Amino acid sequence: MPQPNGKLKLRDLARLTGHTVGTVSKALHGKPGLSLDTRERILKAAKETGYIGNALAGSLRSGTTKTVAIILGDISNPLFSIFAKQLIAGLKDSGYSAILLNTDENSLEEERAIVTALSRNVDGVFICPTQQGSANMQLLKHNEVPFVLIGRHFDDDSFDGVCFDDREGGRLAAEHLLSLGHREILLLTGPDYISSARERKQGFFDAFRALRLSPDPKLIREVDIATDAAVHAVEHAVGEGARFTAVCAFSDYVAWQVIYALNGLGLSVPGDVSVIGFDNIQSDIRLPVPLSTVGCDKRAFGRRAARRGSRCAPAAARPRRANRSGSRRRSSPAAPPRRLDNVFQSPFLKTACADRLFSFARIARRPPAMPSTSACTARTARRTAL
Repeated sequence: MPQPNGKLKLRDLARLTGHTVGTVSKALHGKPGLSLDTRERILKAAKETGYIGNALAGSLRSGTTKTVAIILGDISNPLFSIFAKQLIAGLKDSGYSAILLNTDENSLEEERAIVTALSRNVDGVFICPTQQGSANMQLLKHNEVPFVLIGRHFDDDSFDGVCFDDREGGRLAAEHLLSLGHREILLLTGPDYISSARERKQGFFDAFRALRLSPDPKLIREVDIATDAAVHAVEHAVGEGARFTAVCAFSDYVAWQVIYALNGLGLSVPGDVSVIGFDNIQSDIRLPVPLSTVGCDKRAFGRRAARRGSRCAPAAARPRRANRSGSRRRSSPAAPPRRLDNVFQSPFLKTACADRLFSFARIARRPPAMPSTSACTARTARRTAL
């Protein structure tokens, strides 16, 4: 019978249906060896009684939890939200559920997120690394946790991952602005230790070199991609008299901050300044602020990452985790060793997702004249006075 707390256990369901615990378990898990009538009667009884299986008990028996961790840099960024949604959808097809963890692009928070994932005994990890070092990736590797990098990679490509062709994307963005006649282009990029920022900047320079031009070094600005630093960067650039007719932003998230800052200074987009982003968030979220952007198929990206991460051996169990000092915990003699040769072990893949330019905003064919610093300062003063 049900326990005092009202939770029905597997043996209670077995008594109610008149079958053994093993037979009921087979029916609930869709295993062969039962008649259709028996299976349907057990499933009907489970539904009527509100039976919910104990995932923890099941994981102790099988050695797997059918759960993965998705660790992202900034879940307030719509791009990461879209990635998470597509990953979860792809993993669901393989019977996995996910827990979502945020790092705020901070390596200490990233370490905490990884430790949380390890403590939940997840079967694998999808992570967009902060890249402030590789120690956290080594922590995953040391604990024999299969993991896939998403959106970023390390120089030696020693970890499996799925990534944009960021250099090509940066080239496309700069090429578009250059084709409109812009030459004074403010580049707002992320820190160089982030592979996507570094490679998009390389692509930006590639586009200039193709025309035998050189970007103005004073217009290359590094910003914190997880805060509103882009707003202050634009205000500072205008305030110090920097002249630019276009802005090439690290991402759509940064580009929206740029538009906000420019509008606050009395400048219109694209009337006074052209702006281009990266990610094409508008393909998934309809927004009232039009933006030219380099985009990709994010659904294909997320599902491809999910396929790379769900190749677990069906009957394999995990070894007990190593703690951070490196010593092993005693493992159960009943648990077979987990195979790692076919889990998250594919060669590094750079998916050429940044394959076309999505231009939603009306952008002037000729670069508009940049308002004088004094005019911008006067507009700012009027706005502040109000």
